[in-house]
Amino acid sequence: MPEVQEKELEKRSVETTTILTKVKETTEMELLRAIVGKLDAIEKRISEIEREIGKEAAEEILGDIDEKIIEFVKKNGKVCADDLQKEFNYKGKNAASARLNKLYSQGLLDKRQAGRRVYYFAK
Repeated sequence: MPEVQEKELEKRSVETTTILTKVKETTEMELLRAIVGKLDAIEKRISEIEREIGKEAAEEILGDIDEKIIEFVKKNGKVCADDLQKEFNYKGKNAASARLNKLYSQGLLDKRQAGRRVYYFAK
Protein backbone atom coordinates (compact mmCIF):
# COMPACT_ATOMS: atom_id res chain seq x y z
CA MET A 1 0.00 0.00 0.00
CA PRO A 2 2.67 2.54 0.80
CA GLU A 3 4.27 1.82 -2.59
CA VAL A 4 1.01 2.66 -4.38
CA GLN A 5 0.71 5.88 -2.43
CA GLU A 6 4.29 6.79 -3.29
CA LYS A 7 3.65 6.25 -7.00
CA GLU A 8 0.47 8.31 -6.77
CA LEU A 9 2.37 11.13 -5.06
CA GLU A 10 5.07 11.03 -7.75
CA LYS A 11 2.41 11.14 -10.44
CA ARG A 12 0.72 14.14 -8.80
CA SER A 13 4.09 15.85 -8.39
CA VAL A 14 4.84 15.44 -12.09
CA GLU A 15 1.36 16.73 -12.98
CA THR A 16 1.80 19.73 -10.68
CA THR A 17 5.22 20.50 -12.16
CA THR A 18 3.78 20.28 -15.68
CA ILE A 19 0.92 22.62 -14.78
CA LEU A 20 3.28 25.11 -13.14
CA THR A 21 5.56 25.03 -16.19
CA LYS A 22 2.64 25.74 -18.52
CA VAL A 23 1.42 28.60 -16.30
CA LYS A 24 4.93 30.09 -16.29
CA GLU A 25 5.24 29.79 -20.09
CA THR A 26 1.83 31.40 -20.58
CA THR A 27 2.69 34.27 -18.24
CA GLU A 28 6.02 34.83 -20.03
CA MET A 29 4.29 34.89 -23.42
CA GLU A 30 1.74 37.41 -22.18
CA LEU A 31 4.53 39.62 -20.85
CA LEU A 32 6.40 39.37 -24.16
CA ARG A 33 3.26 40.31 -26.09
CA ALA A 34 2.76 43.32 -23.82
CA ILE A 35 6.39 44.40 -24.31
CA VAL A 36 6.15 44.02 -28.10
CA GLY A 37 2.95 46.05 -28.10
CA LYS A 38 4.60 48.84 -26.15
CA LEU A 39 7.65 48.79 -28.42
CA ASP A 40 5.40 49.06 -31.47
CA ALA A 41 3.66 52.06 -29.91
CA ILE A 42 7.02 53.70 -29.16
CA GLU A 43 8.24 53.11 -32.73
CA LYS A 44 5.04 54.64 -34.09
CA ARG A 45 5.44 57.72 -31.90
CA ILE A 46 9.09 58.12 -32.93
CA SER A 47 8.11 57.90 -36.61
CA GLU A 48 5.46 60.58 -36.11
CA ILE A 49 7.95 62.85 -34.33
CA GLU A 50 10.55 62.34 -37.08
CA ARG A 51 7.92 63.13 -39.71
CA GLU A 52 7.00 66.36 -37.90
CA ILE A 53 10.65 67.35 -37.57
CA GLY A 54 11.12 66.75 -41.29
CA LYS A 55 8.11 68.95 -42.07
CA GLU A 56 9.48 71.73 -39.87
CA ALA A 57 12.86 71.59 -41.63
CA ALA A 58 11.15 71.66 -45.02
CA GLU A 59 8.95 74.58 -43.99
CA GLU A 60 11.87 76.57 -42.60
CA ILE A 61 12.28 79.88 -44.37
CA LEU A 62 15.64 80.23 -46.05
CA GLY A 63 17.48 83.35 -47.08
CA ASP A 64 17.92 84.08 -50.76
CA ILE A 65 21.54 82.93 -50.81
CA ASP A 66 20.72 79.66 -49.03
CA GLU A 67 17.92 78.99 -51.53
CA LYS A 68 20.33 79.66 -54.39
CA ILE A 69 22.89 77.33 -52.82
CA ILE A 70 20.28 74.55 -52.49
CA GLU A 71 19.31 75.03 -56.14
CA PHE A 72 22.99 75.00 -57.15
CA VAL A 73 23.50 71.71 -55.30
CA LYS A 74 20.38 70.19 -56.90
CA LYS A 75 21.49 71.31 -60.36
CA ASN A 76 25.02 69.90 -59.99
CA GLY A 77 24.22 66.73 -58.07
CA LYS A 78 27.15 67.13 -55.70
CA VAL A 79 29.07 70.18 -54.55
CA CYS A 80 32.17 70.79 -52.45
CA ALA A 81 33.32 74.02 -50.79
CA ASP A 82 35.59 74.84 -53.78
CA ASP A 83 32.61 74.70 -56.14
CA LEU A 84 30.57 76.97 -53.90
CA GLN A 85 33.48 79.39 -53.46
CA LYS A 86 33.82 79.80 -57.24
CA GLU A 87 30.09 80.02 -57.98
CA PHE A 88 29.18 82.49 -55.21
CA ASN A 89 32.47 84.44 -55.07
CA TYR A 90 33.36 83.58 -51.49
CA LYS A 91 36.75 84.98 -50.46
CA GLY A 92 37.79 81.75 -48.78
CA LYS A 93 36.95 78.10 -48.82
CA ASN A 94 36.21 78.14 -45.07
CA ALA A 95 33.23 80.47 -45.49
CA ALA A 96 31.80 78.29 -48.27
CA SER A 97 32.37 75.16 -46.20
CA ALA A 98 30.70 76.71 -43.15
CA ARG A 99 27.65 77.69 -45.22
CA LEU A 100 27.30 74.16 -46.64
CA ASN A 101 27.76 72.64 -43.20
CA LYS A 102 25.06 74.93 -41.78
CA LEU A 103 22.62 73.73 -44.42
CA TYR A 104 23.61 70.14 -43.63
CA SER A 105 23.02 70.75 -39.89
CA GLN A 106 19.56 72.08 -40.70
CA GLY A 107 18.80 68.79 -42.45
CA LEU A 108 18.59 70.34 -45.92
CA LEU A 109 21.67 68.63 -47.42
CA ASP A 110 23.40 65.28 -47.09
CA LYS A 111 27.17 64.98 -47.03
CA ARG A 112 29.87 62.39 -47.66
CA GLN A 113 33.60 62.61 -47.38
CA ALA A 114 35.91 61.46 -50.17
CA GLY A 115 39.53 61.84 -49.16
CA ARG A 116 40.04 65.39 -47.96
CA ARG A 117 36.97 66.73 -49.75
CA VAL A 118 33.47 66.80 -48.36
CA TYR A 119 30.70 66.60 -50.93
CA TYR A 120 27.18 67.83 -50.27
CA PHE A 121 24.08 66.40 -51.94
CA ALA A 122 20.48 67.57 -52.11
CA LYS A 123 17.98 65.59 -50.06
